[in-house]
Amino acid sequence: MYQVIGLGFDGCQASGLTSPFDVFNVINTLWKQQRCDTAPLYECHLVSLSGESVHCSNGMKLHADFSCSEVAKADLIILPGIHHTDGRNLLDSLSRLKAERQWLEAQAQQGVTIAANCSGVFMLAEAGLLNDQTATTAWWLGSMFSKRYPQVEFCPQTLLVKNKQFYTTGSMTANLGVMLQIAEEQVGRQIAQAAARTMLIDASQSYASPYLFMQNQSDHQDSLVLAVESQLQRDISQRLDLNTLAKQHAVSVRTLSRRFKQANGVNLSEYLQSLRMEQTKLLLETTNLSLEKIAERVGYGSQSSLRRLFQKNLGLSPKQYRLDRARHSRTPLRVC
Repeated sequence: MYQVIGLGFDGCQASGLTSPFDVFNVINTLWKQQRCDTAPLYECHLVSLSGESVHCSNGMKLHADFSCSEVAKADLIILPGIHHTDGRNLLDSLSRLKAERQWLEAQAQQGVTIAANCSGVFMLAEAGLLNDQTATTAWWLGSMFSKRYPQVEFCPQTLLVKNKQFYTTGSMTANLGVMLQIAEEQVGRQIAQAAARTMLIDASQSYASPYLFMQNQSDHQDSLVLAVESQLQRDISQRLDLNTLAKQHAVSVRTLSRRFKQANGVNLSEYLQSLRMEQTKLLLETTNLSLEKIAERVGYGSQSSLRRLFQKNLGLSPKQYRLDRARHSRTPLRVC
């Protein structure tokens, strides 16, 4: 029997604990059905520093089975995300969780596998456990993570990184994928795949690249530009120009043009073209839509215009790009 320990603390994201537990529960059920065995493969427990219940960020109160000091054996420790409103709030939470970090360090020294998701990865990095290793986190936290932990090799393009005994993930899907990977290593691929099919988990999604453009272009704090960026991302299929946007946001064309260039280093038309290229790449990677349909969705008048610009920007045709990405990913295409 494998012992899975979820580390709970006030302000943690409940799904980062309950969803992985659900994966192991399904695996236990499948195991019993296939082997007619009443003994579970995995025993999951929630622990907190003091052994008291924890108040999650969504308002749920989770009962802890016992305290951290009472953990006799752990095969896997699950570390959920830390809910936060901004970077300063996240750093304040990290400071408050010093005792939990020290417990994680002690467990790591014993060779226990630790899986951290989203902002929970900061706890591992803050404890120095990821020094001289690669790691990832949620795409919108990448800039802060890489600046705070320069000794960690940050991998912004991927949603799941395994190093030694540590798993770091940047999305809930990737976090569930870790549980399936661990189960596959411990009890075999067949039952892990059966669990994935039962829960409809697509564990093959591993790239964060479609979201990085938005992160890189939104590190400024100009509220006007952020609002315009949001509209461009939301209404990408529409024909939007500087005059229309300036009128909608009640500023002059000159003001919007100046502030947008100051915030992003590129003018609005260059930003919109880059955004459309990123969306085109995403649709080529994850759907089987025709180039004509993709052109409509990203706001180009014709597929020939999109093909020409794509070739100019990336040095290969949309068809070649789709084939190349398909060879490097097991993600099934979906019709949208």
